[in-house]
Amino acid sequence: MLLQSLILEKERVMNVVVKVNKERITAMIEELQALSREELIKKWKKLFKTNSPLHAKKDLLIKHIAWEMQARKQGGYSAQTQKKLEKLAQNKDIKKESITIIKESQSLEIKAGTKLIREYKGEKHEVIALDKGFKYKDKTYKSLSGIANDITGTRWNGKVFFGIKK
Repeated sequence: MLLQSLILEKERVMNVVVKVNKERITAMIEELQALSREELIKKWKKLFKTNSPLHAKKDLLIKHIAWEMQARKQGGYSAQTQKKLEKLAQNKDIKKESITIIKESQSLEIKAGTKLIREYKGEKHEVIALDKGFKYKDKTYKSLSGIANDITGTRWNGKVFFGIKK
């Protein structure tokens, strides 16, 4: 009987603690939501000791700051999860040279056999990339611009027309 009442009391206390923690977290998030983006950036810098992502939106800043504050109060990841994350970070299968960063100014290379599809004025247009040039409606073109010009009747950058370049 005593054991059962102790168990019930423990459950009651745990429910109160969970409710209080949930209320604190809700209040913390509401406080963060009331801050301006600039204030959140200052808070980020103070909390993480680094600059926030350059174009981070307010929602992203709030989520990461709230998580970090909660993690610092309640311990963050479990030891098991932390070990898994560290193992993933040290994964030897990922080699630096296999990662290529494409800058906006770089054009993407279109490999032979790639099919480009564009709908224009309700008509579907399919282009196949060749080793040298492109095939459209059984005709070979040197560039995508020539195809785009034939489709639209006006001058177009072919890569822009087919959505390969912004």
